Order: sequence, then structure tokens, then C-alpha cells
Amino acid sequence: MSAPVPYQAAPTGRTAIPLPRSAQASVWLAVIGLASGLPASLAVAAGWENAGFALPPIIAVLLVTSAVFLHRAVRPLLLVLTASVTGLWLITVALELAEPLLLGWPTAARVLAVNGAKVLPLALTAIVLLRYRPGRHEMALRVGQWRADSGLRVAGYRIDWRLIGTTVGFVVCCGTIATGVEAFNVAGLSEALLWLPVYTAAAVVNATAEEFLFRHAINAVAGPLMGRTALIALTSAYFGVTHINGTPSGLAGILLSGPFGVVLALAIDHTRGFCWNWTLHFIADMAIFFTLIAANS
Repeated sequence: MSAPVPYQAAPTGRTAIPLPRSAQASVWLAVIGLASGLPASLAVAAGWENAGFALPPIIAVLLVTSAVFLHRAVRPLLLVLTASVTGLWLITVALELAEPLLLGWPTAARVLAVNGAKVLPLALTAIVLLRYRPGRHEMALRVGQWRADSGLRVAGYRIDWRLIGTTVGFVVCCGTIATGVEAFNVAGLSEALLWLPVYTAAAVVNATAEEFLFRHAINAVAGPLMGRTALIALTSAYFGVTHINGTPSGLAGILLSGPFGVVLALAIDHTRGFCWNWTLHFIADMAIFFTLIAANS
């Protein structure tokens, strides 16, 4: 058994493990072209209705097989993606089987069931990471600095993440709720308040799982392979493309989630922790779930 790949990413963000161009291309292809679910989405759009069930296990096998033949430094990334794809596919199968039961549940309970299931890919990915033992620096699994400098200056004044995070959170929350406000009624608002603890739990799980899968875990295994800018672009594109089947879905999901993913990736990069990326993701989820319940009662 080979020894784990050492993770010694330079604080400057420069590549710590030199890779040939073919290996660099394989990173982007594996993350965006395969693990994001793009092939299945395109196949469904082309008329193959069962692509969402048939393609993910094929992609998982392709990823784990590639881990054997491609550059050794890319292996941890490919195995992390395999765990994520497998876990998300198992959720899809389980929810399809449970659909007749879930149809009779309140909206908030279904939201919790769907998002609570994301602990499965999170757990599978964490198991893979235990094998390679990336450091906390690469994963940024700590609170971080709430007041971290953003690098922006306005009229000579330093702008830190307290202002940026608060502003982005307010805009995301208000913008999301505004999309459904015309459908709100007293009954819907009452139900949204009644089920607040349930979809709060769903938001906690979803924000934790998605931030870990799309950013922290990818940073841990791809950070040593590429520079800071490329890593931010990679994780943001991954997050955006994956939300082609999210809420909202389609092109709107990509166009909204992609830029939001850039903000979340920058938050990790600047704060060296999860304080702002997790908080903003949680706020967005709460606004989405509240709007969904209040507008569809």
C-alpha cells in the first residue's frame, strides 16, 4: 500500500505538487465534466428520462478506475468525487423509492427528508479524506476570522468580511423571499412559522453537507494541485453546474449559484475558516425553504 500523498500547500497558493498538463486537465474534467452531474442533466434534456439513475454509478466507476491510472497526486480528488457521486446517487434512488410515502408529508417534512439525507455523501467523503489526512489548513475546518480583510478599499477605508457577509446575506435573503412574495397568504405564512424548527434543521444539514462537499473537501484534495485563483474558479463552477438540478433549477440555477459560489469560495480563502461561507449558505437555505413553504401552502 502506497503512503498517503503529503499535503503541503504553500500559503501563497502556488502549486505544491507540479502536475503535467494532462493531469491538470483531468482535474477539471473530473470535477465539472463528470462529478457535477452535467452528463446526466444533458442526457435528460436530450430525452433519456432515466439518465439520472443510470449515469451516476457509471461515472463513479469511471472516476475510481481513473484513480488507478492517472497521476498519483490526482488520486485523492478522484476518490473524493467518487464518494460524493455515489452518496448523492444513493439519495436519488432512496427518494424515488420513498416518493409515494413522501407525497403525503407536509412540505417542511419533505424538505428535511431530502436535505437530511445529504449526511450520506458527507460521511462517505469524510471516510475517504481520513485515508489521506489533509491538514486543517487545506480544509479550513475551523471558524476562521469573522473580521478578515477582503482586500477591498473604499475611500481609503478597509472593507472586512463583516460588511461583505452582512450585505450579501441581506441581499440573498430579501431577493429570495421577493420571488415568492406574491403567492404568500396568511395560511402559508402561518405554516412557515409553525414548521420553522423543521426546515431550520434541514438548512443546517444542507449548508454543512454542501459546503463540505463542494468546497472544504475539494480544497483539501485539489488545493495542493493548483493555485488560489484556479481553485476558487473550480469550486465555484462545480457548485454552479451542480445546481442545474437545484433550487432554482436549470440555467437560472447555474447563473445564480455560480456567482454565489464565488463569494463563498472567497470567504473561505480570506477567513481561512467556515464562519462566513457556512453562515451565508445557511441564510440562503432558510430563505429558500421559507419561501417554498409560505408560497405553496
